Amino acid sequence: MEVYAYAAAYSADEDGTIHLPFDEVGAFVPDVWQRWLAWDPVIMATKPCYAEGLRSLRAIWIDAGNSDEYYLDFGAAAFRRAVAEAGVPDDRIYFELFEAGHGAIEYRYPLALTWLCERLAATP
Repeated sequence: MEVYAYAAAYSADEDGTIHLPFDEVGAFVPDVWQRWLAWDPVIMATKPCYAEGLRSLRAIWIDAGNSDEYYLDFGAAAFRRAVAEAGVPDDRIYFELFEAGHGAIEYRYPLALTWLCERLAATP
C-alpha cells in the first residue's frame, strides 16, 4: 500500500493512472523510475532552479538517527552534501546524525523549532 501511495504521488498520469517503478518480477521500469528520481531531494538540489531556492532559504535543518531503520541517515548525509554543493552557506545549515533510530524522536522537535525560529526571526 505504501509503495502504491508513493507511485500515486510520483508517477501518476494526468488521468490518474498509477505506474509502479518496477514490473511484476521486481525489475525497474526506467522511464517510471526517472519520474521518481525527479522528486529525489538530493537530485533536485543539483538542479539550478532548486539550488537557487535552497540558497534563498535562511535556515535548513537536516537530521536523522544514526541507526535509522529506513536508512534515512544516509539520505540526510547525502542531502547535506548536496545542499552545501548548491552553495548554501554553512551558517544556514544545521546537520546532525544523533543516537537513535527512526521512531520516538519527538524530543528533537523543540530543538529544530528553536533553531529555525531563531534564524527566521533574525534580521537578514
